[in-house]
Amino acid sequence: MVAQNKVTAKELKTKISNNTKLYKANIDEAYKELNNLLKESVILKDSISEMKLLDRKCRYFYSKNMMDSLIITSENLQKKSHQYKDVYFEAMSNIYIAETYSINKFPDKAIAYLNSAYKILQKGDANSERIFYAKANVLSSFANIYLDKNQPKEAAKKIYEQIESGKKLKDKYERDNFQYLNYANLANIYSQINADSAYHYAKKSILIKPGDIIDDKSMIDNYSVIGKVYKDKGNYESALKNFHKALFISKKTGTEINTNQIYHSLKEIYEILQVNDSINFYGNKIEQYELKALKSKYNSLQEVINKDKKEQENSQNALWFWIVPALASIGVISFFVYKRKGKRTIETKNNNEIKPEINLSEAYHDLMKLLEKRDPAFIFAFENIYPDFSSKLLAKSSDLQQSEIEFCALLKMKLTTKEIAKISFIETRTVQNKKYRIRKKLDIPQNVDIYHWIDQI
Repeated sequence: MVAQNKVTAKELKTKISNNTKLYKANIDEAYKELNNLLKESVILKDSISEMKLLDRKCRYFYSKNMMDSLIITSENLQKKSHQYKDVYFEAMSNIYIAETYSINKFPDKAIAYLNSAYKILQKGDANSERIFYAKANVLSSFANIYLDKNQPKEAAKKIYEQIESGKKLKDKYERDNFQYLNYANLANIYSQINADSAYHYAKKSILIKPGDIIDDKSMIDNYSVIGKVYKDKGNYESALKNFHKALFISKKTGTEINTNQIYHSLKEIYEILQVNDSINFYGNKIEQYELKALKSKYNSLQEVINKDKKEQENSQNALWFWIVPALASIGVISFFVYKRKGKRTIETKNNNEIKPEINLSEAYHDLMKLLEKRDPAFIFAFENIYPDFSSKLLAKSSDLQQSEIEFCALLKMKLTTKEIAKISFIETRTVQNKKYRIRKKLDIPQNVDIYHWIDQI
């Protein structure tokens, strides 16, 4: 029986090693294997493999910009690593949590977690390779926070610290790989400060990259930075070439974290070149990406709030101290938070989601605020109140477009033709034509008020 366990443990290590290689080539395909590998590691009581796989899940969620999943998984890694007394993975879990706080506009909390990560690493072996790279990750995360705070020069200082620390690496291959990542990060930061420096560091990163390293997020950043420099100089042919190289790597590897910036740049170039098909294509890509990211951001905000609430449950004001700046910064509306009564906003019971009651009067007021600010969060917030609205409309007419569903949401809000025209930047005649087409698609009789009909949905 012992021999059987040893063989299984050996097989698991082989599977994880193969998954590591696959992750470098395509993170989506590698991710599909992670849950089964985690189950096997738990059955075998292989704590190192379990933490390694949890860490990989965190990296995946970060690369996919799935902050809601990231914070949940990073908390799991935090608990496991503390239980197993592994300083490396405990520090990494704090780094991931810091990233979610920073993205949700809690920079001070993010910095607190990074300081905790650094203190944890001080307990480890200073000569350990793992500890060295974990400390480098702390510096990278500090740089990310400064970028989120719109302080690129401070971010650059942290990367320079990393570059300096990399000189300690004796192996040339390791040193080149380490600095390739650092120069790519530096190029990305300098794209906000100085175009020539950004171009210089992107080229330096590409030049120093070891030949057998698969193109990854850093190479996506390099091509994006170079593309941006060419775009700003009006060399659109070279800009397009580099942006498409970046997108190719993104699609091949499954990394999505900065693709929206590329979509925006491509759309801007095609608008200048007046290529309508490409304008529409990348406009749709931007809309899809932002709706997905917005949903993830809202969900991660809820997790952040819940985490703070647990940590500060004895302090009445602590929770709201952190919530207020977040709501102001990302346009989140109050019904996402109020009437919580000490429970999670969304609870799971028998696999069904149970949501708290919503004060429709207050919610309507908040939705109107979003509309007035033309905040893209409106449709997501609307569907939070009326979760079946889209599906009921589609049941009436399956060929409704997303834009038409959003138009129906405005009718549900009882906005007049003039109000819709003002908010949508279109003529009142166009609004009337849209109403006519909606009537036809939904088969609304002429003698029935369209507002009354929509209100029943």
